[in-house]
Amino acid sequence: MQILLIKQTSLGDVLHSTAQVRAIRERLPDCHLTILTSTTAKDIYRHNPHVDRIILFDRYQVKQSWWRRPSWVVRHIVETLREVRREPYDLALDLQGRWKSVIFLWGARASKRFVKGRWWFAHRFHDPQLHALEEMNGVLELAGLGEGGQQTELFTSAAEKKSVKQKMSQHGLEGRRWILCCPISRWPTKDWPLENYEELARRLPDDVMLVFAGSAKDREAIRLALASLPVSRMANLAGDLTLAEFAELVNQATAVVTGDSFPLHVAAANGRPTVALFGPTDETRVGPIGDSTVIIRAESANCSRCYRRTYCPKACIRKIRPDQIHQALQRVTKGVF
Repeated sequence: MQILLIKQTSLGDVLHSTAQVRAIRERLPDCHLTILTSTTAKDIYRHNPHVDRIILFDRYQVKQSWWRRPSWVVRHIVETLREVRREPYDLALDLQGRWKSVIFLWGARASKRFVKGRWWFAHRFHDPQLHALEEMNGVLELAGLGEGGQQTELFTSAAEKKSVKQKMSQHGLEGRRWILCCPISRWPTKDWPLENYEELARRLPDDVMLVFAGSAKDREAIRLALASLPVSRMANLAGDLTLAEFAELVNQATAVVTGDSFPLHVAAANGRPTVALFGPTDETRVGPIGDSTVIIRAESANCSRCYRRTYCPKACIRKIRPDQIHQALQRVTKGVF
């Protein structure tokens, strides 16, 4: 059986879809499974043994170039669609349900089509009150593929494991207790203030390091905000890791502190003790799966889960206190800190 599964973004949701990938493989061990995903998410599937073929679509470049380079956008969509249509499929599943994904579901040479959302040309499952993972499971169940899955997973290679070990050695992390902090996301309203991590460090034992990860553009902001922390207490790895190397680093951390972003779901997939800081988003819809995470909300914020990306009038995330995070770390690690 030939199956096409479409999931392009965001990174945390793509990681969630690995539960459906495993569920399909367990249900149909001999099927040929093709994944259509975004170029930014390819490492999530690259070493996954349940995936036979990956088709890449540069979703974010399309978004940025729509008005500036329309001819390139049209050409890229057509080329991707041609790649999708190269093979016939018995089933095509769109777990995204947005126009940048359904165009490929619509164009696929598929006997049956299933989609998350309300698109008229496919069998559809739509229940936005469910957790994002459960809503994707609903598409699988509608397609006759069982109840779906719960366990997300991200596979890394031996080379990536070796590279992370070398970076840990360079920063003196081997044999030490250290907390991986992921302070910056694409939504400023999700970000706990960088300067608060200095107060968190003061509450931790002197031998505990804070290790910061993020993109290359985050590196300078982290350096400036935490310049007063001695090198014996912090390491700045922002911009130094591939997505897969980051996943392996998460697997080595004593604990993780992060907001509602991709690192949270990597930590949950690896079962690492995690403190998750929530502001404008709803943890019942997009929170981590598993029991290794303590979720913190500001008690005084009266948060409405506004889902505002750049500005939150209540500044909910900023009302979380360093002592709350310290207490949560003690709880989730059973007293390690």
